[in-house]
Parts: sequence; structure tokens; C-alpha cells
Amino acid sequence: MRATVESSDQLVAVHGLVTVGTAGYWWQDAESGARLLRGDATGVHAVPLPDGPDGPDGLTPLTVHPADAGRPVVTYGRPGGDYGYLSEPGAPDVVLVRRPSVVHLTCVPSATGGTAGPGFVYTGFAPEARLDDPPADGLRVAVHRRGEPFAYDRAVDLDDDPLALVTVEATGDPGAVLVRSTAHGLTTQRLLRLDPGTGRSDLTSLPAATTPRDRLLPGTDHWWHAEALGTPRAVLRVGPPGDGDAGTTVVFPEGTALAWAWGTRRGLLVRTVAGRGANAAEALYRVDGDTAAARLVAGGEPGDSFPEVTASPAADCALWLRVSRRPDGTSTGRMELLLDGEHRPRPLSATPWPARLPRTTRYSTAGDGNRLPVQLSGTAGPVVLLEHGGLTALANAPLERALEELARAGQLTLARAVTRSLVPAHRVPGGERGYNDLLHAARPLREELGPQRPLLVLGHSMGAVGAARAVLLEPGLFDGWILRFPVTDLVGFPRLGIGRHWTGMLGDPSRADQLKALTALSPLHMPLPAGPLPPVLIQTGTYDTRADARHGTRLAERLRERAPVTHSSYPVGHVERFCQAASRRAVAEVTAFIRGCPAVVRDLEGASQ
Repeated sequence: MRATVESSDQLVAVHGLVTVGTAGYWWQDAESGARLLRGDATGVHAVPLPDGPDGPDGLTPLTVHPADAGRPVVTYGRPGGDYGYLSEPGAPDVVLVRRPSVVHLTCVPSATGGTAGPGFVYTGFAPEARLDDPPADGLRVAVHRRGEPFAYDRAVDLDDDPLALVTVEATGDPGAVLVRSTAHGLTTQRLLRLDPGTGRSDLTSLPAATTPRDRLLPGTDHWWHAEALGTPRAVLRVGPPGDGDAGTTVVFPEGTALAWAWGTRRGLLVRTVAGRGANAAEALYRVDGDTAAARLVAGGEPGDSFPEVTASPAADCALWLRVSRRPDGTSTGRMELLLDGEHRPRPLSATPWPARLPRTTRYSTAGDGNRLPVQLSGTAGPVVLLEHGGLTALANAPLERALEELARAGQLTLARAVTRSLVPAHRVPGGERGYNDLLHAARPLREELGPQRPLLVLGHSMGAVGAARAVLLEPGLFDGWILRFPVTDLVGFPRLGIGRHWTGMLGDPSRADQLKALTALSPLHMPLPAGPLPPVLIQTGTYDTRADARHGTRLAERLRERAPVTHSSYPVGHVERFCQAASRRAVAEVTAFIRGCPAVVRDLEGASQ
């Protein structure tokens, strides 16, 4: 049953895009809650979610996986959590999963010997696993037949390292799944095929992905190989199915950088970036395998951006949110759908979008000579420095929207530092390559602002490492600091949450040579400065399995005798949404903390006199 959407709420977020067949699905968050929408050639429709016995009491939908026909598969868990119960209409029970990638298949063997029928492959845990004590290990790939008990599911023997992180992705073959498992910094790729007659699974090894920026996208008639996406070395090749290395290189216009790629059944969608500063623009190109020619389908004008994009090799379309800048400086957003075989996208719906302030860019120089762009929004009030790169989940999240509103109202200035990714600690002599980027960005800001204007630093998730290090190394630069769902313990992280999977990224503290480097970089183990520290707000999530709450709790305990500490815990996971009441309270606490910092209060009193 579908109902035409009548929008009355101010829409504040779009996320969770999924493509199925010739339709696209997305969540829209508003203060009144989140709703799932479907867009296709007939328009935009609301998708009713399963209720009653399909939704466990007290839990909320985390992810929805629509099917070509029938009711969707839903994961229910705690708001923002990483774990939840996967519920499938018609199945008499549920199974615990960790934010699964569900891949629908047209033909799945029955574990009880029945005839083949539709089903899906997912990543999850054994049927007896419970949400109250979600395991960090034991993740498996399982095959489920629609309508049967999850206890009947067949587990696929991957013969992997027990600490590997496993995901499954759709391919252009309705009977095959791409299985990616990452351990010790290396991503193994295999093609999983199911024999509907015998129920046996066949795994074929494929070329490994040497970095997280390498992508393999198996389409129906062509396989796409993208290497080093988002870097100056990015290259895209297309070849016949199963060809791991050979292929034709796709040529893009000069000066175009390849950021990311998504496959459909018959083609590829590529997000590109061109230009710098105010003239920077994102664009989407369509590449068809027959010609290997890149064709512009959306964007390309200064200010264009695509914060959300999706496609699937199992679908016939791509879906995206396009944000464009108007001549008056405001911005507008709209959902667009591109079907395979069409040259122009179909507009689906308009989305109110926060008007962006004109931004100015400063550059600071890190200790290793790297130039760090710092984008300033606003000209008044205290300056809030936050990292704006691959280490944060702030982009498009509730807090950054709220801070942007305050900047437009002239109550603060946002300084977004484009920081770099962390690398293993023992490979960064002097603590460079991302760990101290926020500190290097703060120094010229303080020099430009002078001693009177307040400067605060904010770090989220792994970005809290850089924020905490900046304050502990040079507390005199800052008037306050905020750590949200932070990582602070670079020595004991393997024993906290899913930290055991991070040794390839951060280093292995069980090795003496790497332990020394990690101890020197860890905010929880760094020597505290001699003088007092500025006020700090630390927020943790009760159900945060990525940045375990003990990271923030232990640092708060260590700092209490040296700084005014506010430590708050919220019943959320690692990812926030506007529609969650707890998330709105957490955002309000941050803005209140900024306004209440003594330096900010003194500055406001001085301005009023």
C-alpha cells in the first residue's frame, strides 16, 4: 500500500539511500520523526513500515531493506546503535545483526530440503545471540530463505581471520554476492555463488583491495575496477566479467578528480570534484561499458554538491540528493533518479536545505609541511574549530546543522579544518599525518583572533584524538573543548567495543615497538600540562559499540582535578539523527556549553557594554 506524501514538516535530513529495481528509497528526518519514502517514475510515495509483532518493543527501525515485492526486511535496535534484530515478514523469529548489508537473491535453497525460492544473504550472528550483549566477534555470512526461521539459515564457511570485518554487496548476477572481509589492513574479495539445487556455496577469490579506496563493482555485462578513489592517483577501468586486472581506462575531462563510484546493472555512476575554493563543484558522470565514455548527467556548476548518492549492481537505477547554490547565496536540495538507458535524471522531490554562508578559506601548515585548508563560516562570536574530513561523522548530522544556524544568526563562527586520515602510530615520527592537524589549524586562528576572542575545539569519534591532543599539548590556545562519542585510549582500544579491528589503522599495542608510539599519541596516556585546562564537555553513547563509552569516561575521570568537566551519557549509539529526542538533547547541550563557557560569557558581556 502506498500513499502520496503531503509534506508539512520542515525536512532537515536525508540519508540511508537504497536502490531496488527501478525505484529509490530514502529516509527523511524531521523533528516529528523519520519516514521512509520511495521514488520512481510514478512519483514519491510513503512506505509503511511493519508494525505490531514485527517490531520488538522499545526498539526503533535502524535500517530498511526493501524488496522487489512484498514487505521490506527491517533491522530494529536502539537509536543510533550498531546492532539490531533483523525481522523478515513471514519468519517466526529474528536474528541479531550488525548493521547488515542485506543482498536479495532470486533463488535460495531451503535448509529443510524444500524447493528453491527467493531469499537474501546477510551478515549476522548465531540465532542465540542477544542485543543486550552484542558480540564483537563471531560475525558470519548467512543465507536466508524468505519466510523460514532464521535458525534454519546456512552459514557460509569463509575460513577468515576471526577478527575480520565482513560485508556483503550486490552484483549484477542475481545469484551471486560480493563478500569483502578486512583484517590487518588488507581487504579480501570473493564472489559467492549459490547452487539452488544442492545448497552448496562456491567462493571464488578475486584481486584483493589494497586500500579502502579500491572498489570492485561487478555488473551484468562488465566489471568495474576503481583504484585509489578520492586521491590524485584515482583511476577507473572497465573489463569483461571475471577479468581482474585487464580492462579499458575511462577518461574524464582534464582537472577532474574521481571521488567515488556506484554501479548499476548496465553502467556506472561516478562522483567527481573539479575546481577549488568558491569555484569548487561536484558532478556525476555516467559511464556505459560498451563505449567506456564518461557522460555528464548532473552538476558541474560552482557550488553543486551531492552529499548522498547510491546505486547497486542489482538495480536499474541510481538515486542522489543534489544540492545547488542559488544566485542569492542560499541553497536548495532535490532528490533525483537516473534509470539505466536514460540520459537525463528525473526530479523526484524538492528538499529544503540550510542556506550556506559565504565561506572564506585559510591555510595552515602542519609540522610535516602539509597545507591544511580551514573554511570559515560566519564572522562573529566565538570560533568553533572542528575537523572536517574522513575522521568525523559530523557531515550532514544534527550538530553541524545547528552550528550552521548559529553561524547564520551571527552567534558564532565555524572553522572547518580539512584534516587527514590517521596512519599507524609507529609510522608517524613526531606525531604528524593527521594526529596534530587540529593543533596546527588552531595556531594561526588564535594569532588572527587575538587573545580576547574565544576559541573552542570540537572532535567527534576518531577526530576526538586530534582535538584532545591539541588542548593537552597547548591548552593556552583554547577556551573550551568538546569531545563527542570520542576515541581517547590508543593503548587499550583493542579491548573496547570493536577496537580490536583497528590495529591495522592505528597500530598494535601488543607489540612493544608500536606500544611506545601509541602511548605517546594517546590522549588518555599523554602527560598532563602543568597548568589548568579549559572547560571540557564529553558526551558518550550507552549503545555505542564503535567508540566504547569507556573511552570518554576514563578521560573524564582523569581530567576532573585539572579542568571543569561535564560528562553526559545518552541512550544512543554512534550515529545520530534529527528525529531522535536524545540526539536533539545532546545537540542542545553542546550549544549551551559553548554559550556558557566563561570566556564566551565574558566576551558577550564586553560586547554589550
